[in-house]
Amino acid sequence: MLVNQTFQQKRRILERASMRAKMLIPPNWVQEVEAELKARGLDVELVEYDRNRTGPFPGVEIFFRGEGAEAWTQALANAPDVKWFHTTSAGVDGIISHTRPRGIILTNSGEVYRSCIGEFVLGLMLYAARRLGEFHDQTRARVWRHLKQSELQGKVVGIIGLGPIGLGVAERAAALGMRIIGARRVPEPLEMVTDVVSGDNLGRLLSESDFVVLACPLTSRTRGMINAAAFAQMKPTAWLINIARGALVDTNALVDALREGRIAGACLDVTDPEPLPPEHPLWGFPNVLITSHCASGSTDELQRRKVELLVSNLERYLSAQPLCGLVDYEREY
Repeated sequence: MLVNQTFQQKRRILERASMRAKMLIPPNWVQEVEAELKARGLDVELVEYDRNRTGPFPGVEIFFRGEGAEAWTQALANAPDVKWFHTTSAGVDGIISHTRPRGIILTNSGEVYRSCIGEFVLGLMLYAARRLGEFHDQTRARVWRHLKQSELQGKVVGIIGLGPIGLGVAERAAALGMRIIGARRVPEPLEMVTDVVSGDNLGRLLSESDFVVLACPLTSRTRGMINAAAFAQMKPTAWLINIARGALVDTNALVDALREGRIAGACLDVTDPEPLPPEHPLWGFPNVLITSHCASGSTDELQRRKVELLVSNLERYLSAQPLCGLVDYEREY
């Protein structure tokens, strides 16, 4: 599939080599993208779309979806000539159904999250091991009390999904002397990862890990993969950390596991449903930390990397070079 997409990409570029490229873009991204285009000497016409401007957009072949994009599905539906779709997200589970039927080349931005989400996961592991949430509560209550903590050095972190984000976690965990078990579709050895297992054989990872980190894409194969059977294999002292997609976890099974003490706790940047309703039982567990799908931190550095990746890919597209973050529709990521 990737080879075929690359061939189609080059053929389409050669067909339109003499034309000026047009790209649909949300208005809140125009200023930064224009500046980067100018700095690199690229001539691309930016066509804005939002809830008040949804088309038609004939002759536009590049579609950019960034944070803050409004009515992007309507705009895409009204842009019949789009050949390439780029998103600033790492996950593409909500996009594939709109691009695959049309044979549109799809790229994501997973690489730009490697450091920022890696740092966030490191913070969550420290939060759990050093009991920082409980110390925070004691501070608010003006209570001085020692709490027994644990160290990350020597602990085992199991990372399900060894793409850029999973590797970002592995880099930081390795720096603290943690042992790393990783799961990927093809269990080939990777630097910093002590052991690599197949995604279809998670038993060892689940049973040995002190922290189980979900960093894999949501696909038809991974939906609901962390279920009652998975929780039964985890240590009662283990924490679940999900910074990927809420639907990877069977939420009811998670509630049961927490209620019955089958795991030590959970740190959830994503939930199913999302956002989590105020009355949902997950809010009531003292050993659950819920953050609002914000593991990336929306940092200035991240924003810069997103723009640089988009424009770098524009350069590659215009010169018929392979694109970064190319999605394989057969794998769904």
